[in-house]
Amino acid sequence: MLMLKLHHCQVMVILTASLYSSESLYTSMEVTHNGVCPQMLFNVQPKTSIDELFGRRAEYLTFLDAIEKKRNFFIITGPRRIGKTSFLYATLNELHKEYGVPYAVIDARAATSLNSKYPQRIIAEGLHKAILGKGFVGGIISKVRGIKLSGIEFELHGKPPNITEVLSTINESNDLVIIAFDEAQYLRFSNEDLTRLFAWILDTLHNIVLVFTGSQVGVLENFLRIDDGNAPLFGRYEVRISLPRFNPSESLEFLRRGFEEYGSSMDERELLPVVNTLDGVPGWLVHYGAHRIDGLTNEEAIEQVLKKAMIYVETEFKELDRLSPRYRKIMRTVARLSEGGSYARWEAIRDSLGGRVDEKSMRRYLSKLVDYGFLETIGYGKYRIPDPVLYRVFRRL
Repeated sequence: MLMLKLHHCQVMVILTASLYSSESLYTSMEVTHNGVCPQMLFNVQPKTSIDELFGRRAEYLTFLDAIEKKRNFFIITGPRRIGKTSFLYATLNELHKEYGVPYAVIDARAATSLNSKYPQRIIAEGLHKAILGKGFVGGIISKVRGIKLSGIEFELHGKPPNITEVLSTINESNDLVIIAFDEAQYLRFSNEDLTRLFAWILDTLHNIVLVFTGSQVGVLENFLRIDDGNAPLFGRYEVRISLPRFNPSESLEFLRRGFEEYGSSMDERELLPVVNTLDGVPGWLVHYGAHRIDGLTNEEAIEQVLKKAMIYVETEFKELDRLSPRYRKIMRTVARLSEGGSYARWEAIRDSLGGRVDEKSMRRYLSKLVDYGFLETIGYGKYRIPDPVLYRVFRRL
């Protein structure tokens, strides 16, 4: 049983890296909760309540247990479309509902898309919005008159202090403060090393908890550099929560319950090939279910999921395409060589490029694709595409 002694004045601020794009860069703590939606599992919007989540109870309890133990550094990871943003919002809303913990979420992808070199401005504006939100202590406004981050000011009134004063005041005024970044790996594009700010928060402001989420796990790790002895965050104790895919039985149960919410009954034998194709990725399962409810046949629903996945890949792959066309060619090669659930060997991938790539460059290409989550290693020199939907997409490209 959770024994958090939280008060109505407590604050949770979260900056995360998510798979979903958010229309808002931040979210205040006021969330209307009308109970469980009777048709929730196939709702294509990110879930906002623990009651709406399927199969994430253990991860939720892990988060609460760590908060109770006063852990202050969280990293939430998982494959694309796994539901990290839903898990994040559902968990925070549950804390708000049960313990009165206010929070704010800042979308790092949106921040960097608006100002790639100076996302600090967007972060500052997000904190400003959070401070003005109903969930934050009103006394903060009387103490803090503005926000300044790396020379960029966002005034409330009067002479603005710097960001450290804002954070220090929030820390002093509350028993618990959590700051989170959604899709945090995008903050690596900043003109300065933001991990220095994070390290200062963890070392100095003991009422603040930092939460980071990311789908490009390797890229996020390279940004945070937790294992780099010369990096600001080295030596900090982090709590890692990994959101896995559903196993086949969980996927079947998810689909069964989703159809039940609409008064429909599906033959599990018909759903089994769907489960194998979508491989327990909640985002793809939700879209499949939504298309079936909208009247599409089994084959049509799968085809629509693949079309959405293709658009998604084109968007996600733009960054790598700008670096080299070889990344896309490598993905096509791995998809072709790993037909039937197998894998592609390093030598075969290299040969597919016509022998024009030296060993060092080849390893760099493969390593980056692994960092971005498009490939995974299953042994020395063996690679495969972990998401079967993306596998089928690259077979078509």
